[in-house]
Amino acid sequence: MKLRFLFSVLLVLPLTMHAQSTVPAWDLKTCIDYALQHNIQVQQANIGVESSKIDLLTAKAARLPSLSGNISQTFANSKVATVNNQYVSEGYADQSQINGSYSLNAGLTLFNGNQTAQNIQQQKLQVASEVWTVAQTKNDIEVSLTQAYLQILYDNETVKTDQQTLDASQAQMALSKKLFDAGSIASNDYAQVETQYSSDKYTLTVAENTLQQDILALKQLLELGISDLFQPVFPSLSDDEVLQPIPDLQTVYQNALASRPEMKNSQLSVDIAAIAYKKSKAAYWPTLSLSGSIGTGNQYNKNQKATTQWDNNLSQNIGLTLSIPLFDNRQIKSAVEKAKLNITDAQLNLTATQKTLLKTVESLYQNVLSNQSKYIAALQQEKAAQISYSLVEDQFNLGMRNTVDLLTAKNTLLAAQQQVLQAKYGAVLNLKLLNFYQNIPITL
Repeated sequence: MKLRFLFSVLLVLPLTMHAQSTVPAWDLKTCIDYALQHNIQVQQANIGVESSKIDLLTAKAARLPSLSGNISQTFANSKVATVNNQYVSEGYADQSQINGSYSLNAGLTLFNGNQTAQNIQQQKLQVASEVWTVAQTKNDIEVSLTQAYLQILYDNETVKTDQQTLDASQAQMALSKKLFDAGSIASNDYAQVETQYSSDKYTLTVAENTLQQDILALKQLLELGISDLFQPVFPSLSDDEVLQPIPDLQTVYQNALASRPEMKNSQLSVDIAAIAYKKSKAAYWPTLSLSGSIGTGNQYNKNQKATTQWDNNLSQNIGLTLSIPLFDNRQIKSAVEKAKLNITDAQLNLTATQKTLLKTVESLYQNVLSNQSKYIAALQQEKAAQISYSLVEDQFNLGMRNTVDLLTAKNTLLAAQQQVLQAKYGAVLNLKLLNFYQNIPITL
């Protein structure tokens, strides 16, 4: 029975290993490319671009003449009057008529204070604004993905560190058991080592669960389905990537001002508001329109042919209409005043966007410098803690140090290792984002 079970396991194992090997590996670039193509917010932003293009076509079409056709058929029934123009209650006759009417009507605006041209210009800027909105949405997605991905890398490094710590604790517990059995250490010392082992095992479990939760969060951010396989790549980061030099703050900020889509969009909002103000003032001007029509009709109960009636009843007209706004209950004036306020509001939004960008860049810049200096200091601290721990461990094995000294040195080393990881990934994340704000693509 045991041999049969072992044989079954050996058959299933290669299949399982093959299934695991086919899980697609997702690096950061793959995640970003996939999200920019499939993200719902990006797709909705693209719909906004297409909608604004349709509005632009509508604005351009306003320069063309309008043309409409009308066809009507009417039926009329009435009493017939006598010779004396009287109607009798009995014996009167009804008269029924079926009439047809056909016409074509055309109209063209010749002058409206240049509102049509300004509306076209405004819609062109609106299309550009929607395009920058798409770029801004993509940037937000890329930043979120970078943050989530680097969090996973940090979690993975933490798991490795905690696993190494657990392995060391297991070895210490095995050695302590031998020392305890030999009477070299007391029972409370052995209990402390055993407790530390249990604590390290729990810490590793928490770290592994955190890693899986953050992987799931990244998968959800990518909007992958429940059946989609996802396995992130864990690249190693060198000190050169952590300690990469950065330009001065003023240069970074100027690069961000020149390239960030939110800045482009805010400036376009000011331009759009300015055109809307001009368009509202143009409503004070009179509107000159050209109109023309051609029409005919017929009666079905006449002896004449329909074609003859159409020719006899044919009529044409053409005319000019000048509409002058004299009094409109303050409608135009109120619209002009509101349009002027909208310019001020757009300018304030532009200033607010500039300040927000400066605040973000300054924070990223300071975080890079801070984490880089922390990383250098943490590496030195980790090296010193490792040396101290090794000495205490050797002395503990020789019976020269107690358990408290050993665990204290170990916890000091763990704290130093954790500080190295925090500074390392903090520096890398802020470096990547700072470069991204200068229009430098994010890569790992």
